[in-house]
Amino acid sequence: MSDVLLKTTGKIIGHFNAFKGSRPAFHGEHVVIVRGISRDPIEINEMETKLGELEDILKAKEVDVLSDEGNEFVEKVDSYIRDGEDGGVAPDSGGLLKMKEQLEAMGLHVEYKLFLMPNVGTFVAIWKDKSGFGPMYVEVTATERDEIEE
Repeated sequence: MSDVLLKTTGKIIGHFNAFKGSRPAFHGEHVVIVRGISRDPIEINEMETKLGELEDILKAKEVDVLSDEGNEFVEKVDSYIRDGEDGGVAPDSGGLLKMKEQLEAMGLHVEYKLFLMPNVGTFVAIWKDKSGFGPMYVEVTATERDEIEE
């Protein structure tokens, strides 16, 4: 299934033109986290729209991070990361909001969305200096969905 995760992540990183210099922050069998810097001059007022375009590109459903489906996504990512890395600390949905607050406290404008597809869920966060100066950063977390529960 990792190929599906990599293809999905590649579509997202490509959408933001962030391939050059992108790198995996975590690459496990069931979850992939990739960070990159967009090479496109995306303005702050365009960020939410650009992020929203992923719904059609991925043929996905946008879901609230704090919904039941959002919590399920976060729990699954947490489980996979903990299984793949001893002592690894993964985000919870409250942690995602805390991350946003911390980035905003550093003077950054942050947008994020959670997208669900039949076999993959992906959380995409983008941020940029509130002044509008400098690049836009992209972080994608993708994980498998609908795994058969034992």
